Amino acid sequence: MLAMGIFLCYNKYMSEIKSIWKDIISCLQAEISSAAYEIYFMDLEPIAIDGESLVVLCQKPSKKRVIENSYAHALRTAVLDTGALIKDVKIILPEDQDKYKREEPDADDVEPKFSYIIFNKSYTFENFVVGESNRIAASAALAVSENPGQIYNPLFIYGHPGLGKTHILHAIGNELLANNPQLKVLYTTAENFTNDYTLSIAGAKNKEIVRAFKQKYRELDVLMIDDVQFFEKTEKTQEELFHIFNDLYDIGKQIILSSDRPIRNLRLLDDRLSSRFAAGITVDIAAPDLETRIAILEKKALSFHYLLPPEVAYYLANKEQNNIRVLEGMLKTVGMYAMLKQLPITLALAKEALRESEAESVEHLSVQKIISRTCQYFGITEDEIFGKRRTKKLVEPRQFAMYLITCLIPTVPLSSIGQTFGRDHTTVINARDKIAQLRNEKDERTCTIIDDLIHHILES
Repeated sequence: MLAMGIFLCYNKYMSEIKSIWKDIISCLQAEISSAAYEIYFMDLEPIAIDGESLVVLCQKPSKKRVIENSYAHALRTAVLDTGALIKDVKIILPEDQDKYKREEPDADDVEPKFSYIIFNKSYTFENFVVGESNRIAASAALAVSENPGQIYNPLFIYGHPGLGKTHILHAIGNELLANNPQLKVLYTTAENFTNDYTLSIAGAKNKEIVRAFKQKYRELDVLMIDDVQFFEKTEKTQEELFHIFNDLYDIGKQIILSSDRPIRNLRLLDDRLSSRFAAGITVDIAAPDLETRIAILEKKALSFHYLLPPEVAYYLANKEQNNIRVLEGMLKTVGMYAMLKQLPITLALAKEALRESEAESVEHLSVQKIISRTCQYFGITEDEIFGKRRTKKLVEPRQFAMYLITCLIPTVPLSSIGQTFGRDHTTVINARDKIAQLRNEKDERTCTIIDDLIHHILES
């Protein structure tokens, strides 16, 4: 019990730190551009409180210098706006973190951490561009957010990856909590739910673990699960979800689900669970038309503080027709390229940034070839890159492989890439964005590896 007490104290300490940082970041995002936030602040990690300062870990000296030289005032203003007891933020580098970071207790009987996903504040109904391809889904989602548990329960949304399903789920969550902050609303992915259930089984002898799992999933007003297609082949997890679904549904709680395909195509899902999913309303999101894609680009450019000429918006909208995430990624690439070169966004610059000639030369590529060449480059086997181990030796090649697939073969859905590696699409997004950010920052090692790998892939 002493170990449990120590663990809970540690957890409370870290929870307070993360809560303070979350409040600061929320205020900061109102002061700086989305692009600046994503480049300089998104990967910062709060690790300690030192006197009246929150200590935040920054991985790169160059990033630390930019923050201290260009964003110190905005950061200090954000701290004051939160009303927290701390007065400042102290940014440190990895070599200094041992001075501040507490060691997490190691005991066999301590409670594991169940995963939580915080709603993305930028994913709102106001920021969601509605067109003919998603109008019904958007209307149903808004209706649910205004009357949870009353109509459209459960709400099942399906569509190919990158069309806005996750945005809609977060928009529902943000709207629900804005209208009623007391509601217990949980958004999770099928992968995280499975991980939580596995943890609860592993610690079944510990009543605190069982209670924590039950409290997390059975005492909700609204449960949202993204990417339910990943429940296929997980019989025990499906059975637990079936019981949770029934418990919530029977007392009028709202359930919202998303998938990359319709319920009838989830062939490896238990029939009982499929019938529960189909008991409410099912809506789909299709690929947006040209006008909607242009509207999405213009809205995103506005939020990023990019001056986007119409001809560039038209060019980008024609270049990618099926995936909004890819479309947004191209816009970010063009914007970052313009910022780094200190030039306005033009059609010529956009074509240069997206390296059309490079894209044209990779039509013969396959996912398997990129993975194979990446393994050769890093000296690992394909079994290792597909495995569950998370050592740096394996995580880094995995991330580079995922990044290169999204860049060199952008038509491959993120969910398909994730399934290839035995992970979900959010893992692919994180890998892609991490490597892209390092590349945009001109990180020498990252750029060298990417150049070497592309040469190795294209020339072999």
